[in-house]
This record gives sequence, C-alpha cells and structure tokens, in this order.
Amino acid sequence: MSDMDSIQPGNLPPFDSDDDEEILKICNSSINEDGPVKLPTLDSDEDVEILQICNGFVEENNDNAEDIDPHDIDDGDEEVETSAACQNLDQYMRTLIEQTIASLSRDEMVHKLLDEKSPGPPTEFEKNGAGIKKKGVFDKQSEIATQLLQKIHTSSPQIKDFKFFDFYIFVPRFIGLGRQTIDRLKEFIEEKQEQCPSFLQGIQQDISESRVEDHVIRTIKCKNENSKVENLKQRVLNEKSETLFFIVHDEAHFAPKKHNMVDMFINDPAILQSPNVVLLQVSATPYCLVTKNSRIPEENCINWFTKEDSSNYFGIQDFVDNTLKLKEVIADQLQEGTIVVDEAFEVNIQVGSNFEKFLKLQYKNCNKNKTENKGRSEKNQLLRVARLHGLIMQYMKGLLKKANIPSHIYDKHFQSRTEELTGITERMIQDFAEPKNGEGKMILLRVMGKKEGQFFAKVLRKMRKLLKMDNMFSVVLDLDDEKTGMEDFLNEEINFLKRLQSWNDGGNPRFRPSTYKELHKLPLILIVCEKGKMGITYPPSLRWYDLRLRYYSSLSGVTRGAIEQDFGRACRYPSTEMLPTIFVSRLVNKRLFPRKRMKAKKTKFSYAAAGQRYDETSEVDDSNGVCKLDPDYSHHMHRGKTKKEFPSNNSDLNPYRSWTSGKEHWDYANNEIHANRYLLVGRPQIGKTGAFLHLAFLLWKVLQRPKNTGPRSTEPIEIIEWDEVENDDMDERKSPNIEQLLKYPQVQHLKSLTLTKPKASPRYGDPNDKNVQKWYLEDGRTYPFPDCLKTSSLLKRIEPGARLNAIKNPEICPKDDIGARVSTRFENVYSDFCAKKLTHNQSLILDMNMCQANYTGTKMNWGYLLRNRKSFQGKWQMTQTPTLDPKIKLPPIIIPTSGRASSALLDLTDTMEGSK
Repeated sequence: MSDMDSIQPGNLPPFDSDDDEEILKICNSSINEDGPVKLPTLDSDEDVEILQICNGFVEENNDNAEDIDPHDIDDGDEEVETSAACQNLDQYMRTLIEQTIASLSRDEMVHKLLDEKSPGPPTEFEKNGAGIKKKGVFDKQSEIATQLLQKIHTSSPQIKDFKFFDFYIFVPRFIGLGRQTIDRLKEFIEEKQEQCPSFLQGIQQDISESRVEDHVIRTIKCKNENSKVENLKQRVLNEKSETLFFIVHDEAHFAPKKHNMVDMFINDPAILQSPNVVLLQVSATPYCLVTKNSRIPEENCINWFTKEDSSNYFGIQDFVDNTLKLKEVIADQLQEGTIVVDEAFEVNIQVGSNFEKFLKLQYKNCNKNKTENKGRSEKNQLLRVARLHGLIMQYMKGLLKKANIPSHIYDKHFQSRTEELTGITERMIQDFAEPKNGEGKMILLRVMGKKEGQFFAKVLRKMRKLLKMDNMFSVVLDLDDEKTGMEDFLNEEINFLKRLQSWNDGGNPRFRPSTYKELHKLPLILIVCEKGKMGITYPPSLRWYDLRLRYYSSLSGVTRGAIEQDFGRACRYPSTEMLPTIFVSRLVNKRLFPRKRMKAKKTKFSYAAAGQRYDETSEVDDSNGVCKLDPDYSHHMHRGKTKKEFPSNNSDLNPYRSWTSGKEHWDYANNEIHANRYLLVGRPQIGKTGAFLHLAFLLWKVLQRPKNTGPRSTEPIEIIEWDEVENDDMDERKSPNIEQLLKYPQVQHLKSLTLTKPKASPRYGDPNDKNVQKWYLEDGRTYPFPDCLKTSSLLKRIEPGARLNAIKNPEICPKDDIGARVSTRFENVYSDFCAKKLTHNQSLILDMNMCQANYTGTKMNWGYLLRNRKSFQGKWQMTQTPTLDPKIKLPPIIIPTSGRASSALLDLTDTMEGSK
C-alpha cells in the first residue's frame, strides 16, 4: 500500500527535499511507485464535486458564436483538454481542502476560542431610502453629448424634419448588463419627465407601466430578443418619413461576428440606407471597429479623453502612474489606487516551495498511466492547479486569523500544503468586514472556471459557518451568463437581505437587490467567473480587486482589449470611498508598467556634401506597455504581411486604421462608410451611458419634443422573464418571480391565482364533460370512456369482432372471457410485499382481448400472467406454470396492460432463477 492510500489530515507524507525536477520532466519520467492515488473519504455531509475544472482546461462547446467575448479570454495559451493526471491532482486537492475544513471543525481548541471571542450579529442598520442612485448629468457627459449632436447635425441634417422619436439600446447577452441598462433608462426617463412630461412617454408614461424592456435588446438568440429586433426592423422600414430612430449599440466591440443578430440588423442593406436611423456605437475598446474596413466615418468618431485632456477620472494609466509614484510604499499596506504583486504568494507556489514539492509528489501518483497531452503544456496546467488551491488556502487562513485563531493552532491542519499567510491577504481579510455595524468593503475575486468559482464559494461559505461568521460577510457567486449572484440573497445569503433593504429602501421588506450598486457598504466577497460582465458598474465600496488567478503563465494571445476590460472594473471617479487596490501576478505587472529598453546602435552609409561618410544612430529609449499588445484577435483584425503599427500612448487610435478587418468580422472586405453611423470611445466606467442617454434627450428636443414615439401605437412585446436559451428550436422558459420563492407563500399572490380547466385526454376523455365525470367519479369505472375508444390505439390491438361489441356494449361481455367487462366488484387481496391489505378490482381490462391470438395466459390468484407465444418455448419451463427456464440468466421484462387498478401487483418470486 502506498503512502497516499492512508493519507489523512495531520498525517501527510514527508516531502522529498531533494526532488528539484521541473514538472515537465516529471511528465516524461518513468515512475515505479504503486497505483494511482486513492482519495480519502470525506466526513462532510455535503458531496464534494469531484469534477475536472472543465471551464479552465476544457473549452466549452459553444454553438452560438455570438456568445464569445472577443476581449476576455484566459491567459493567452490555447485551451485544450487537460491531462487525466492534472484532473486527478485537482480532484485530490479539492478533497484535501474539504478534509482540512472537517478537521478544523473537530478541533476543540478552535471551538473554545470561537465561543470566547466571536461577536454577535449586528441588529440595527442605518436606514436610507435613496441608496446611492446617481441623479443628473455631469458636465463632461453633457459636453460629449453636445459634440455628438453637432456631428449628427453635420452628417444628417434631415433629422429635424421627422415628426416622431424613438430610442433603442443593444447590449451584449449578459443578464446583469441588460437589467442594469433597463434600470438606468427607467431612472433617466423618470428624471427628465419631471421637467418635460412628454419625454418618451410612449415608452414610459408611468414607472408602473414602463415598456423600457421592449427597447433594451440583448444580443442573444431567443424568442424575446428576436421578436424585438424584427419589430424594430419593420418599424424602421414602415416609418421612414415619420420617425427618427436613435439606436445605441453599447459594448460594440463584443462579438463582431458576421451573420449574428447585430450584424443582420445594423448591416442589413435596407437599414443601412434608411435615412431615419442614427446608429451610435459605444465602446471602451473599439479597436476592431476603426480598421481600414470600418463603416464609421473617421470624422464621426469622438474619443472621450485624449492625452491632453484633464479629468479626475481614475483609469488604468492612473493606477500605473500612482503605483510608480508610491513604489517605495510597502505593498502590504495596500495603498489605494495602486497595482500590487503579492510576492509572498508568488514565492509560496514557485518551484522549490513546500507547496510545489507537495504537488509534484501527488502528481507523480496521479500520473501512473501516462496520457498524451496536446497543445497546452503540462507545466501551465499544474501551475493553474497550484495557484487556485494555494489562493483558496490563503483565504481560509485569512478568515481563521480574522476569527482570532492563532496560527500554531490552525497550521497543523494544513501541514505543509501551503506556506504562511501572506501580509496582503491578512490585511485585506482583516479590514473588509466590520462586525459592529454590519458595514464593510467589497472584495472582487476573478476566477476563470465556473467549477473553480463554485468550489471557491463553497469553501468560503463552509469556513464562514465554521467560524460563526454567518452574519459578518456575504459570499456572492456570479456565473457569467447563468446567474448574476443577486439570487443568492434569497438563498444562501438571505441573512443580509434585511440590511440591504434598510440601506436601499428604508427597510421596505419587498426590496430585492438587482444590481451590484445596491450592495454598497455590504461586506462582500464577490466571485466573478469566466468572462465576467463588461459594462457592469460596481459600488464605491469595491476596495480590493484580486486578479492573482489571472494572467500568470503567458500573455501570448492576450489582447489589449482583454486587459483593459478586465482592469476597467476597478476604474471610476474618486469619491469619499477609497480607490481599489489591484492584486496581479508578476507577469502582468511587467506588462502593465512601461519598461525602457535600449535599441541597438545602427550604422548607416550616406553621401554628404563633403563626400562619403558613416553615421551611427544614437541609442533610443523604447517603452513597453499594454498598448503594445495586439488590440484584438487576428480573426477580428490583423496587420497583414507588413509590420504592425502600435500606438505611442493609450489614447491614440490612428495606428489601428492601417489594420485590416479579420475574416470573421462583419466589416471584412468592406469598403463603404455610412454617414449615419457614429462612434463614442471612452475608458471603462467613465460615464458613457449617461452621455448617450443625454444625447437621446437632446435629439428629442431638436425634433420639437414630440409626444409620441411613432405614428401609431404599438402593442407591447410579451417579455418572458430573462432567458438564456441559445437555440432557436428550444421553447422559452419562464423564470419564476423571486418574490414567490420566499420561505412562506404570499397570501395575496395565492388569492390572485385562478384555476385553469384541465385539457382533454385523447385516451380517457374530456374531464370537463359531465358524462365523463359521471363515468369515472359516480360509476367508479376505470376503463376509458366509450367515445374515446373510437380513436384510441387500444382498439387496434383487439380482434375486429370484439372491437365492435366493445364499443356498442362495453358492459355486456361474457363474464369469464379474458377480455370481458364485468360489473365492478372489489375484494381484499393480501401480498407478501405489502403489510396492508389491498383492494383489488376483479374486473379485467378490455384490451386483454388482443392477447388471445398472440399471447397465452395463466390465471393466478388475482390476475393473469400473459406470455408471448413466439418466445414462450425458449424461455418458460412449462406451459401451465409461470416458471422460467433455468438457463435464462436475466429476469423477465414485465409490461403491464392498460388500466390503473389499485392492486396491480404480481407475485414473481416463483419465476426467479434459483427460487426452488
């Protein structure tokens, strides 16, 4: 038996201190130890999901090309199926972490310290009826909107001649972004209607009767969104001379695929030529939209901030500059507005650390049966496992430290599976939750795979329960497009709903959080999985952004857009709250910060007035930074065979105009521009939404403030609650109202429900028919209603003569015939299989008549056993008794005939092999 067969927490095998081989060498080395690792049995009541990290190592099968986010991928390496050894290693580590939690829960000293020091839950929360809702339009947003309006006047002067005005917004498929956009548009219309009551009253005359959902279109293939697009297209074509349609394509860089929903609308020839359309595309990373094949005129583009502009907006470059300015500050102090490398964490998992040696030892046991691993290197896969589980144990130790459990008590449960708690993690966990008043900060944790995120959240919630912190901090899991995390506040995180109601709606018990902004002041670990959600606004209480699980192996293939979208979550305007601190890997830290490199000296020959001479060029400084990365994927944009041109700073887009659209981009081979198309470029979280909403208001005023959105009223589109159906052939699935999913049903809701009449059954008749009701309820019959027999398939199995007789006289059949119908009579039946006596209906089922020709019957105590004549001789020992041939190795397949008699019970003990 190998050491791993008996591994238990606190009894780990010793490390081989002399084992300094690289992990790649381990993959190819010959291993002579015993069989594969055996995972220990878990003591926890919850099942451990022993699954591969499929979203990290195995690329999901995605049939819908629109769902691919071209600006948010993994660390750049090609995603291929991971080896079985790495899957087993990940499974093994998950089990060990579960065992560690179970071991901690059995430690009496831990429980004693918790009983002495654990604070009670907060009881009073400050009530705030307004939350942090932002009102009004800022000066810069108004300025940008005015500039756009001037460009629209110049290129489309005919807009003032339209009588009506309507407004639509296209957003990516993400549920959270869709809901956020709907809320913003509702608030904006409500605010403007206080001054101008007729503003977009065709969309929202009253907040309770808002039709904003019809005007926000998520770019996903499903019945809801397809209906919205088709309705919009028909209106554009039918109202060419009457209605101006202002259409905003938000996050326009997302999935610019040919033939997807957006392409089929905005690039439809009929739409392109429509004079009543103004299309504004909005993006923080618009690089694939400004190539030489772009449909947007260069003069119709507005870059929110150029290098010369000044603003208090704190963007990615400000994080870099502030970090350089404060480079002498100790990283563990977590200075706001900086980018920090957790060097202690990097050392914990690097080659030669105890944790790395431990993983190599377990990997050897997992790699007994060598399997071919294609594409992605085994070393990077192991690095991913090491970083994931190393960081999980860092959070576990940080929570133990916050619970005042000394390290000498909890370290023995971890043994040498991880190094000491890092100062950065300890400081972050100590500061993010204040138990006295229930307020705190947000930790945003970025995890690539859904299974990784689910396991991380599961561990944090188990540690929270173990350490009696159930009311101290919340754990929310955002699974990309499957769930936004807001659902957790009606399930695992329901303890925090009361304080959110107090902070956002004055204690209103019907309030439910729908956006991240409404989680302001809540002590929270928010786990965002996979691609995450672009365009989402986070609350000012976001204090730490943990990217230690991202960009760690290689930046080859990672685009500029991916980096900027990812880091853009931390960007914002300064407020009374502290700016976030971002934790990154060593690799991305080198890429983000410009490094001066000396170009090689070059000597060139030239002719001068004095004759020939040789000139030597001086050394030139060259900077490195995120703008030097490829802006997008090659199938979206590429430079071709010539040398790539990159911007000199983050605000310069001109070099990308020499690039060419990729073959999969909707601008591929395009050589036309369209005067009614515009582009707004702005850094993440800079306020682009407020700018284009204000532009809609300005356009409405230019058209003399029309009261209606069209010449005729339109029927509202039936919105089936947010759906993620990606296949047009699938039916829409209606999501339940979250208010109906509470612990107890709502009385008013129950009173509002109405009964619906049952549908007619083709076999048993229409239950709404009084004759059918009498047949079953009063007469007690179980046989189908006679009228149903005319179309029932039962009659196809009955002999022609008996069929006519059954229809005409179902009650007058001979009593002793197998297929006869007799008057209903009940008697008691006793069985070895049931302790209670059963009531048996002695009447036999009519369709057994068909058994005369093809089956033989043996009468039992309370029914008939029917056996097929064709296979009878080879399977049954005797013709008169239901005994199987001893040679038969499998039990018979019993197929009951029609009918639902209460005593449908057959004693098959005599038919089983070896029963006698």
